[in-house]
Amino acid sequence: MGERGCVSEVRALARHSRLCAVAAVVLALGVALGACGTKQGNAGDQPSSTPPPVTTTTSSAPASTPSTGGETSPPNQDNRCTSDVLTGTIQPQDAGAGNRFAVLVVTNKSQKTCTLWGYGGVELFDAAKSPIPTVAERNLDPKPALVTLAPGFTAAKNLHWGVVATGDEPTDGPCEPPSTGLRVLPPDETTPFEVAFEFGSVCGDGRIETSAYFAN
Repeated sequence: MGERGCVSEVRALARHSRLCAVAAVVLALGVALGACGTKQGNAGDQPSSTPPPVTTTTSSAPASTPSTGGETSPPNQDNRCTSDVLTGTIQPQDAGAGNRFAVLVVTNKSQKTCTLWGYGGVELFDAAKSPIPTVAERNLDPKPALVTLAPGFTAAKNLHWGVVATGDEPTDGPCEPPSTGLRVLPPDETTPFEVAFEFGSVCGDGRIETSAYFAN
């Protein structure tokens, strides 16, 4: 090989060495940039220092209403006990300290079963059968419950009243006109029946406390 050929070969080898060096630099830079990109991506995956808000669900259902313990809804009654199928008596109980207690007992005198539910009404009257002022208060136990009366069976209700004058009632005589009877109005009826009530005056303007009817 001549001297010129040797020079050309040397130049080619030098050019090849420079290209290899450039390629190596580019490759190293690419690896470095890739590594940086990977670190940035990993940093983005880290949780935020501030936790996301927590959503709380509140039920919109209303609070239950506590029970009053009083009168419940009346049942459907197609065979209520009416005044014409009932008869009654007053049975006195123990008395004391100006108080009187009694039980009104009613009997089904018909040939059919009937029902009672609730308190009904009462009204005092005198010997001339004229009404005497009466205040019936429904505050004695038991509370209303359905009572089924077969023919000849009985139900009852509790009664309580006072015999000591109150307010502007006279104290040197009867506090109220003496009563001889009681008109009894069955629950949900408009016509009363009468029973004897010969216990003198009912003081407190004729105030009588009553319970609902119950099985006797």
